[in-house]
Amino acid sequence: MKLKSLLLGSAAVLALSTGAQAADPIPATFVSLGVCDAYGIAGLTIESDDTCLSISGEVSYEYTHEDIGAGYGIYSNVDWELAFEATTQTDAGAAVAFISFVDDDTETVTGFVHTFSDDPVVDQAYVQFGDTTVLSAGKKDKILDTEVLDRTYGGGDAHELFDWDLDEGELSNTVAQGGHVITIESLVADGFTVIAGLEDLDGDGTALLGVEYDGGMFSAEAAVLLGDLYGATDPINFYAAVNAEFDSFEARAAVIFDDSGDYIASLGATATFDMFALDVDAYIDEIAGDNDWGIAAEGSFNATETVAIYIGAGYQEVVAVDQFTVYGGVNADVTETIAANAELGYVDNGGADYIYGAAGLTYAPGGGFETSLNVFADTDDHYKLTFEASKEF
Repeated sequence: MKLKSLLLGSAAVLALSTGAQAADPIPATFVSLGVCDAYGIAGLTIESDDTCLSISGEVSYEYTHEDIGAGYGIYSNVDWELAFEATTQTDAGAAVAFISFVDDDTETVTGFVHTFSDDPVVDQAYVQFGDTTVLSAGKKDKILDTEVLDRTYGGGDAHELFDWDLDEGELSNTVAQGGHVITIESLVADGFTVIAGLEDLDGDGTALLGVEYDGGMFSAEAAVLLGDLYGATDPINFYAAVNAEFDSFEARAAVIFDDSGDYIASLGATATFDMFALDVDAYIDEIAGDNDWGIAAEGSFNATETVAIYIGAGYQEVVAVDQFTVYGGVNADVTETIAANAELGYVDNGGADYIYGAAGLTYAPGGGFETSLNVFADTDDHYKLTFEASKEF
């Protein structure tokens, strides 16, 4: 019996009963619980008797003038995403259909002006069913997050030497993930989830098997991926990550390696106190016989309730080039809707050193809207000016 019919039927019985006992019945007030509310789905929704359609997306614009070593350039880029998710609850679990569209972002260069296509392409389109065991099939992002390290130190430096984004894409024998998939996630015990499936079925084909554990203070995951199912190369990737939290401390580690001997490993920690926080990360890798490694740390403290000051330093060796940075900056909430940032740093890139400065303002009045203006300049006559605006829904 539908929930709405049950509520209305119960209310009718209550009204008749009350009318039979009193000459002046008290009017009843009814609250109808919609399907989306019953499913716990909020936001922009449309509903039928048993299905909730959730609509979400984002539109953003970025305009940049820069000369940071590759010559003068103007970049004008509109990015957008539109997603629809239809959910119907059954006795056996939730039946979900998901489809999302994004701009294809193809770059066109005319002189020094760079523009990007905003033509729509299907990003994901899949069906999903289940509760503690979930089957997914269709075009979907990769089911495993094989990120080893994603952290930026000295984020004001537009040269991004210490913008660390390390994953399986760095390996010589990378196993493709995502694309057309058939995957199963099953909660087999308290905190333990087993993941198995096929991915990249529209490409070379990948088989994967993994396990995840989430015990609150401690979480871990491990997986093995076999690629090129349709071919003869059969690359193999192994991935593992752990994260532990103890009161004010967090420790993390991750590693991924392939069958050629390439590997990437990281180790990090965070300490957070009432007025002070410290982040430390280090990585080491060997890719195609080249060894790189790096270590960096950043500490911050609250000077006031609205002003935080941070300092950091990092060192890395990349393709036998020594790179070093030291920097400091301030984040300030000017008002409830306006935030400001300023950063000053020094970089030695294999003997070619420079000093840089960066500053920015961000306005976020609410409603999913945000806009910002950021500037960068260094002593090598490089500069960058960026305006951004976005709205989520």
